[in-house]
Amino acid sequence: MNDFKNKKFYVTTPIYYPNYKLHIGHAYTTTLADYVSRYKKMQGYETMFLTGSDEHGQKIEDRAKEANEDTLKFVTKIIKDFKKLWLKLDIDYDLFIRTTDETHKEYVKESFTQLLKKDFIYKSKYSGLYCKSDEAYFTETQIKENKCPECGKELIVMEEESYFLKISAFKDWIKDELLNSDILKPKHRVNELVNNFVNDLQDLSVTRTSINWGIQINEDTSHVIYVWLDALQNYISALKYPESKFTIEEVWNKNSEVELLQLVGKEITRFHCIYWPIILKMKGYRKPSVLAHGWLISDDGDKMSKSKGNVVDPLELIKIYGSDEIKFYLVNNIVTGEDGKFSEELLIEMINGLLVNKYSNLVSRTDAMIKKYCKGIVPENKINYLPTKNLTIKLEKIREDYYQKMDNYEFSNSTKLLINYVEEINLYIDLTKPWKNSGEELNATLNTLVKEIFNVTTLLSSVLTTSYKKVYQWLSIKKKPSISLLDKDFKGVKLNKIEHLFERIKK
Repeated sequence: MNDFKNKKFYVTTPIYYPNYKLHIGHAYTTTLADYVSRYKKMQGYETMFLTGSDEHGQKIEDRAKEANEDTLKFVTKIIKDFKKLWLKLDIDYDLFIRTTDETHKEYVKESFTQLLKKDFIYKSKYSGLYCKSDEAYFTETQIKENKCPECGKELIVMEEESYFLKISAFKDWIKDELLNSDILKPKHRVNELVNNFVNDLQDLSVTRTSINWGIQINEDTSHVIYVWLDALQNYISALKYPESKFTIEEVWNKNSEVELLQLVGKEITRFHCIYWPIILKMKGYRKPSVLAHGWLISDDGDKMSKSKGNVVDPLELIKIYGSDEIKFYLVNNIVTGEDGKFSEELLIEMINGLLVNKYSNLVSRTDAMIKKYCKGIVPENKINYLPTKNLTIKLEKIREDYYQKMDNYEFSNSTKLLINYVEEINLYIDLTKPWKNSGEELNATLNTLVKEIFNVTTLLSSVLTTSYKKVYQWLSIKKKPSISLLDKDFKGVKLNKIEHLFERIKK
């Protein structure tokens, strides 16, 4: 492994829309961000993890009116639930940005003025088909039967004065970037994006006069900034906050060496991989690096969404199954970048099959053997024991593969490698049969088991963010997980009491 002490990593989730509570799909995106952020910290990177809420727009204003509440008070109550969910999931974010924050609003106003002065924004009239739910305009070629291509709801005809962003001038540039650069992963989403949106790219309406709930522009207070020009710039404005670890120039200048990852659901890829790169280019900044994950699919094969009424409340799931269990399922069982099924039946199978039978039992049987044969003290490995040597070679290869998968953001493949790591340690027990051994071979086996359990637990700590602490307490480790701790020799350490890492779930 390289020394990453001076490396920097900036990871973002979309800012979530607070017109309803968050659901399991939001938890998925944020869990992926948390997983990779913790992994980078283990390597020694300085990391910044940004999440937040997108609080302007017509839907929010309408929902607040329905509730007969002040709009800001209405969204603030929902934001408390967002933060409660991230706390229960043990999400270690650095900054939660709200688009109603003064710092963000001032940045967006200044940015609008700059783009206007650069002649990237002009005033005109807009008439088009508009989706109130997705707060987006669509052209005739993008729709069927007057339905929104994103959510399927009826479109309405809107006509109003608006300021426009000249994104059509960048049509050839963004097409080339999508086809020939790494703006978007997975790559198979690119053609769909180009065919459905880029080939028919038109200037983007970026202000509205028909609503009040938004950021007023300095040039004309009857106009508020349309949600996407407001929302997308949170990834820049956040870096002006006192809590920010990085500056705007550090992250976004064209020569930046900060590693950047922006996680989104595939339904908002259009905004993050067409409009967002163009906005950045207009501002003279670097390109984004976007990973678009798939949808969570319910038992009946439908996409989970608030509009379909089939979403799962992650807070309820956490109460029943635990936060580590939920997060491990989301990372491991859903192939990164693809649609994936979420069901409680599959969740229970994963908990019992992987976390209990393979991992938790491995720790329990190792603990029992050391307490039975060595009075609870980890013995020294004094011999060049062939089964240990063979195991070490296998596990070092798995570790290198794990680092490669994580560095390529293949999250589901990375956790499968760690399960494979656990399986190899279990096979080592079956091969060496410690209960039939004695002397130095027994000592070598038990010493190796503790070392490798610690190694795999350290790697798993990026997703099993609470349960790994049980293993660390068992081994009297008080440091935070770090790649530099791997392969520690625990000879002479007296094992503490340890509970089961995971409990079997009865169906």
